Amino acid sequence: MTWEQTVEANKILNKEIGTVVKDWGGKLPIALAYPNTYYVGMSSLALQILYRRFNENRQVVCERVFWDKGGEKAGRPLFSLETQEPVNEFAVWAFTISYEMDYFNVVEMLRQAGVPPLAADRDERWPLLIAGGPGITMNPEPMAPFFDAIVIGEGEEIVDTLVGTIIDVGDDDRGELLAALDRIDGLYVPQLVPPIDPRDDSGKERQIKRLWVRELERYPTVSSLYTPDTEFGGLHLMEIARGCGRGCRFCLAGYVYRPPREQPLELLLDWAKEGLRHRDKVGLISAAVSDHTQIDELAIRLRAMGAKLSVSSMRVDPISVPLVEALRASGTQTLTIAPEAGSQR
Repeated sequence: MTWEQTVEANKILNKEIGTVVKDWGGKLPIALAYPNTYYVGMSSLALQILYRRFNENRQVVCERVFWDKGGEKAGRPLFSLETQEPVNEFAVWAFTISYEMDYFNVVEMLRQAGVPPLAADRDERWPLLIAGGPGITMNPEPMAPFFDAIVIGEGEEIVDTLVGTIIDVGDDDRGELLAALDRIDGLYVPQLVPPIDPRDDSGKERQIKRLWVRELERYPTVSSLYTPDTEFGGLHLMEIARGCGRGCRFCLAGYVYRPPREQPLELLLDWAKEGLRHRDKVGLISAAVSDHTQIDELAIRLRAMGAKLSVSSMRVDPISVPLVEALRASGTQTLTIAPEAGSQR
């Protein structure tokens, strides 16, 4: 890597809170890859949740890798942020992909690193490539040729099983490892799924089970990293609920994240107390923040703790006076509401 890249990486790290740097000895090195810029990627709570989950595992060293705009054409090497290791030194690349337009950046990152983009052209000499995220869960096929395995659904609970399988089986024989991964619920291994023959209606093809976290409170769905160099740099982010019970047919969240689940009030307050050590404003995240059954009490008690509030989108019908008052007192001047579509009702 160039001297300029090293200097820039260190500038970023010096402004972060919560960075995890581990000794590599005897651990499985995983590159947690986000196919967009640092500014965009660090706005993703999913990236931060996975960063925490991977690094909680004592058998893993997990470092972040971001898309380097123009890096492929300029011939710059692709490296991890934490220790500036070349990405090819990592045994596993775990991509979290939020948006379809970032698919192009995935291919660009692989080419920049000198990795064959197509999974069929890679063997055990190359890193194992895994992907997950809401868009790829809804329709994995556009990216299926590029990845060795794809996580369908929510990824928190599969982390330890995935890591254990890779370590136990090893990657001396890529075919053997893929076969082992194919036996894990929620993992789609495209190379082991035969092409669909429309003339064959036997229904024998294997069904991939969508993963969802049954006990959401087991996992801290909150910021694990803080940096000013992102859209939400001044916020402590908290996912207060996951999924949506409204069932709008056009909405991705209502289907990918079923059934709807809430984080308990007291747990959210504990997480907020910890986050207020680093930021004075709490960002509440959910498909519809105002649908949380204890949103009024949460807003009132957060304000009593001295926290300013920010919210993601809300529906019009359940917006309450206590919530609006808490937002007004926090200096919020605009709200994003979701009238969605007209209805005869």
